[in-house]
Amino acid sequence: MKLRLILACALSFCVFGCATHRSETEDIRKAWRMGDTATAQKLVDETVPEKADTGDEVIWLLEQGAITRANKDIDKSTQSLDKAYKKIKDYEQEAKVKLGEETAAFLVNQSYIDYKGYNYDKIMLSIYQSLNFIEAKDFERARVELKRLQQAQDEAKAVNLERIEDSAKALAEAKKKNSNANYDVSKMFSNANVSSAMSKYYGDRYKADPKTTIQQAANVYINPFGHWLYGVCLMSTGDAEDKRMAADAFRICAEMLGKKSAVLNSDAADGAAVQEGKKADLGNVTYVVLETGMAPERKQFRLDLPLSILMKDLPSVSINFPYLEKQADFKESVSAVAGGKSLTFDTVANMDDIIEEEFYIDLPSVITKTLLSSAAKATAQYFAAKAAGDYGALVNIAGSLYQIAANDADLRTWTTLPKQFKIAKVATPPDGKITIDNTSLLLKPTGVNIVYVKSMSKSGANIIKVIDFAPKQKEIAKK
Repeated sequence: MKLRLILACALSFCVFGCATHRSETEDIRKAWRMGDTATAQKLVDETVPEKADTGDEVIWLLEQGAITRANKDIDKSTQSLDKAYKKIKDYEQEAKVKLGEETAAFLVNQSYIDYKGYNYDKIMLSIYQSLNFIEAKDFERARVELKRLQQAQDEAKAVNLERIEDSAKALAEAKKKNSNANYDVSKMFSNANVSSAMSKYYGDRYKADPKTTIQQAANVYINPFGHWLYGVCLMSTGDAEDKRMAADAFRICAEMLGKKSAVLNSDAADGAAVQEGKKADLGNVTYVVLETGMAPERKQFRLDLPLSILMKDLPSVSINFPYLEKQADFKESVSAVAGGKSLTFDTVANMDDIIEEEFYIDLPSVITKTLLSSAAKATAQYFAAKAAGDYGALVNIAGSLYQIAANDADLRTWTTLPKQFKIAKVATPPDGKITIDNTSLLLKPTGVNIVYVKSMSKSGANIIKVIDFAPKQKEIAKK
């Protein structure tokens, strides 16, 4: 009777415990890919309440913030992103890594640990929130958010290094608490099948020392689009000191792209002219921002591991490891015509590269945790089967079913982020007209305009907004 109960529990866990963030967001991503933001919002709004006070709350709030923003529900987007930010800060105020939580993950998997947000999540959260405030013409809050963004970018490298060091401590603590977990993971990589599979999906990067990788990736965490937005907002709404900081942001942004971007080089020159007193501001200019494509998806590949390499008599086990799949379905450009001139776009931020770099910095730690977790569970199964005597075969069946469910990779990632940010720049034409893919728009003739175009795929609909930095009408009336 007890063994039947064990088998029933194992089967139940296998059936109901296998959902991943990728499978849970499948319908949302289908609608999102086609630019059907209304359906995507309906689906995400139905799911977010179910995720409250769970380890997945942050990732779902981020998804909701991006989707509602694209669907032009700025108030809800602002609320969702604010909740996500506060939750992330709560995590950061706690111990950077909870040793007990990491140890528990050895019995299940990494996806059962609270999702606390990657550095690029925090940076993109601030970018979207800043854009929300700019669209609402709450420029003071936009400046506060953009300064928070700069701080997040400045701290990204140190935060990741500390996270990896704390994770290493947690692993050591977990191994200390489990007397049977003293395995040499490096032995696993000597197996030809294991090394071949790892190389297929990761190249040589799974072997990298994460600390060394961080030292080599100092600027990867910095999203140049965030620097550019910071510069435009401060230059358009700030005082003399704000404009000085804006000029510095433009210069840094141009240098980050090796001065290969005509748009950013132009902004850097304009910023220098403002600093030198040759210009008062950016003048009457229009930017077209293209937020195109979708960020990489996290998928998993299965690897059958001969755990006897780590410890004699351990069974082989199937484990899933995460990998990134970049999305090829995106618009390289859109048709943008102003004053009879076709605009050319420069790529100023490649989210594929930013996300990939942080993924590979975490990868050695993820692989080690996954291998040790699987080995610890297999060890527990081995000793349980021995203790069960004649019923050991049934225990092994139950244990195998449990491991099928428990060995999924952590596939949580902000799926509604874009693939790239591109920018074009033109002097605002006298007639104030611009055409984006046959859609005619009217611009404000003075000051700075941003035509914001979001496209998720080649066949999906464009979502277009026109943003300017003029004060609200009621504020003008007061003056």
